[in-house]
Amino acid sequence: MRDVEVTGLYKAFGAHQVLAGVDLEVPAGSLTAILGPSGSGKTTLLRLMAGFERADAGTIRIGHTVVDGPGVHVAPERRRIGYVPQEGSLFPHLTVQANVGFGLPARQRRGGGRAESLLEMVGLGGLGQRYPHQLSGGQQQRVALARALAIEPAVVLLDEPFASLDAHLRASVRADVQEIFRRAGTTAILVTHDQDEALSTADRVAALRDGKIAQYGSPEELYARPADADLASFIGDANLLEGVLSGGVVKTRLGLLPLDGAALVPAGQVMVLIRPEQIELEPGQDGVPGRVTAYRYHGHDAVLNVQPDDDAAGQQVTVRVVGGPALPPGSPVTLRVRGPVLAWPRGCP
Repeated sequence: MRDVEVTGLYKAFGAHQVLAGVDLEVPAGSLTAILGPSGSGKTTLLRLMAGFERADAGTIRIGHTVVDGPGVHVAPERRRIGYVPQEGSLFPHLTVQANVGFGLPARQRRGGGRAESLLEMVGLGGLGQRYPHQLSGGQQQRVALARALAIEPAVVLLDEPFASLDAHLRASVRADVQEIFRRAGTTAILVTHDQDEALSTADRVAALRDGKIAQYGSPEELYARPADADLASFIGDANLLEGVLSGGVVKTRLGLLPLDGAALVPAGQVMVLIRPEQIELEPGQDGVPGRVTAYRYHGHDAVLNVQPDDDAAGQQVTVRVVGGPALPPGSPVTLRVRGPVLAWPRGCP
């Protein structure tokens, strides 16, 4: 089990600057997600950690060893890195057991004991003699994970490993992988563009933007206290409303809202964050009247778009509710915001 530290990391491909000074500390034994949209440099960062690419500047340290830095480049096979690519990349002509044991010394491959114990760990005990095509997509990803763990790595790197799975299977395999890492105590770094995946799986989340880490913290911190409006809209659903702050209260088209006490924002024009679950549908008159424009039922909750009656600009708000009757388009509702809100000076990202 090792920690990972990235300091001032730069990487360009030709004239295209991909990473522009990335700083990141991953605690030993944690599962950290690197979250960003396609093209943000997530996979490049992972490949630099694995040693498949060399950094233009900066350092990467795994445990007490600098593996990439000025005058230093440790070969991938000497970094004790387990790597799980997006598609698993199993050898189709080898059995599951042989795939898992592929990176082991010959003496450890004989008898298959190590491989079988790893298959038991990932919930595939007894399937060692099957071939990859005889397994489901989720099972194949677990085999790839067992193969990565076989070498007893210091760190496991996962490059969007659940992207090819269907939604239901993705959720169950994610939960299994999370539990496997917790039991093994392995340091793991997961690259993903899926906000739900990052928030539900990782101990800590690093949001990558413009080649730098824009915010790094617990999933709860990134969702409840995003660093700016752009991150608020990227991490989960967000209503971003214009307002005017004065005396700790923000005047918005959804009423007068108390500002989060920890937010240090000067008085004046601001951008306000209201999460959909902060908005309640009130049956009485104590709130802002509006009409439903869309209703989407998800089983565990429902998401509505509502047009406030007095909004000349026509900007709708998103509301998330649990329970209650279906509200078809045109239904009249009254909106009330629950709890304090975050805000940033107008003009900030």
